[in-house]
Amino acid sequence: MHSIQSVAIVGAGALGMLYASALKKTPETEVYFLAGDDRYESLKPGRFVINDLEEQIDVRSPTQVREKPDLVIVAVKNYHLEEIVPLLHAAIGPGTIVVSVLNGIDSEPFIEDRFPDATVLYTVALGMDAVRTANRLIYTNQGKVILGTKDNNRQNPDLLAVGAFLDRSGLTCEIPDDIHRAVWWKWMINIGVNQVSAVTGAPYGVFHTDEHAQALMEAAMRETVHVAQAEGVDLREEDIANWYPILNRLGAEGKTSMLQDMEEHRRTEAPSFGGRLIELAARHDIPVPVNETLVRILAIRELLYPQDS
Repeated sequence: MHSIQSVAIVGAGALGMLYASALKKTPETEVYFLAGDDRYESLKPGRFVINDLEEQIDVRSPTQVREKPDLVIVAVKNYHLEEIVPLLHAAIGPGTIVVSVLNGIDSEPFIEDRFPDATVLYTVALGMDAVRTANRLIYTNQGKVILGTKDNNRQNPDLLAVGAFLDRSGLTCEIPDDIHRAVWWKWMINIGVNQVSAVTGAPYGVFHTDEHAQALMEAAMRETVHVAQAEGVDLREEDIANWYPILNRLGAEGKTSMLQDMEEHRRTEAPSFGGRLIELAARHDIPVPVNETLVRILAIRELLYPQDS
């Protein structure tokens, strides 16, 4: 099992900043953001403020990558995947380990198709309540990272190397028996709480106590369970209830990433959440009216963004 000594992070949003801040504290480890074009120019100073503390994090362009890093963390939005492929080509070589912390069920297959010589770990980032504004990040809970391989080989040496590296950094890491179930479970959560929060404007605290927010969230999640079972994924009704202990530990003022996108008039990931579920449901003639409604409302709200956004 080799050790991780260099990490490139593609994406300087909430998750990218959170992980960069934690990983750069690991002794003898090189950690940097990889960015291209205008994004590189804006990030180049490398100045970030995380929980009110100023931090300096290295930022590099593709031409500044002289040796392929041991680990690449992909932390962009789903709709940016295609455009970051040139960046990934600069960082990924044969045997490079890739961890995608994107929400949804499609990023790992996307990367596998384009980088067949890389080792792509299936990943779930769960339980963080980070809120980002420009280069500032506030969080009370950094959550945990759930890792696995496509074939659920828990003894895979690359998997164990990344798990040990995250442990050294202070990040909590788990290796489940079935990573695909974990990926779908997180997707179910996103489909529920992210979409409903973005439609209603509700932070986590509302979902802690309000029965209307909870009922709408659960209805969207229940449709996901039905589709998962049709797709051969082991999601169950009780998995909805199993979300609440994690939800209730999230800061009451914290906001989902989709709500933050809505408030900042940014494009949302609704097509990768409810939109993708609607596509899969159609294969099996499963009705998903709650998700159809949520996706339509989100599309209309995006349409009504101010024109200068």
